[in-house]
Amino acid sequence: MKGRAIVMIAGAIIALSGTKQAALAIQACTNAANCVEVKVDVGTTTMVKAGDTFDANVIFKQGPSDGQPGGIDEIAALALSLSLGTPGGSGTPLTLATCTLDGSGFPSADVTIDPSISNFNVVVENANCANGRTHCLCPDAGQTRDNFINLVIYGPNPLPTPGPAGIDIPTLPTGPQTLVTFHLKVDASAVAGAVPLHIINQVEDASRPQFTAFLSVGDKLAVDQTCTPVTGQPPCSAADSVSQVAITNAQVTIKSGCVGDCSGDGAVTVNELITMVNIALGNNPVSACPVGDANGDGEITVNEIISGVNNALNGCPGAAAQ
Repeated sequence: MKGRAIVMIAGAIIALSGTKQAALAIQACTNAANCVEVKVDVGTTTMVKAGDTFDANVIFKQGPSDGQPGGIDEIAALALSLSLGTPGGSGTPLTLATCTLDGSGFPSADVTIDPSISNFNVVVENANCANGRTHCLCPDAGQTRDNFINLVIYGPNPLPTPGPAGIDIPTLPTGPQTLVTFHLKVDASAVAGAVPLHIINQVEDASRPQFTAFLSVGDKLAVDQTCTPVTGQPPCSAADSVSQVAITNAQVTIKSGCVGDCSGDGAVTVNELITMVNIALGNNPVSACPVGDANGDGEITVNEIISGVNNALNGCPGAAAQ
């Protein structure tokens, strides 16, 4: 069991240090209820602006019991890359909220580990630029800032002292259960529009950006359960591979800060002005166009509608710079 633990740990971390790789045409889960579930969730946070902070939760749920040792009901290790924007895109619309690193280089101020996995190791593989790295989430000397988070979770923690006894590999919670919460910030340079928080995976992504990895889950017997195992084939490499993981992504929309720009695309349209009027009349809630409520008092007034009209006629302030 000790050897299996080492294989599982090494495999998870190596997976997050490779180069760009093409994916096969892997079929999605045919029934989500029969798969492991991995989800990124931002709660009710859907509209943000530059400088705002919010939380993104990584939620996990074991697959149904198969009555066998190991399998998708005994997942014990998880490795994933969470894209903070369009996978492979440029720019860093979202960052860790503070990038405050502890003595081990872990961003403990920006990552909350749920007590349910206190007996697991949680690694943010690209948190810091130590040892000459040219890119990371928290550059300290002009390196490139990553727009993705490489996360690895494995047990046990602490690792036992080597000896004749085997190592008991713990399984992740049955769930659904939040494992890790990332505290994120909207960068001051972020452009208005939708920003995906996307788990890079072999079902939805034709390839993975450099330095990221496809989602991978391993059971307590160190068997990769990301795809239905095919005898004699490496994981997920068979032509008829079927995913064993149901994935749910999230997104936030960055507001332009322009009164009346309900969609956050940097411009005010006639339809958006009509939406503001309907809110003012009480026909729609303010949540239909939060940026129409310039002073944040929970309603839209005539003055705010006039501001929206001016922005429609003259353009949003700063739109040209975007």
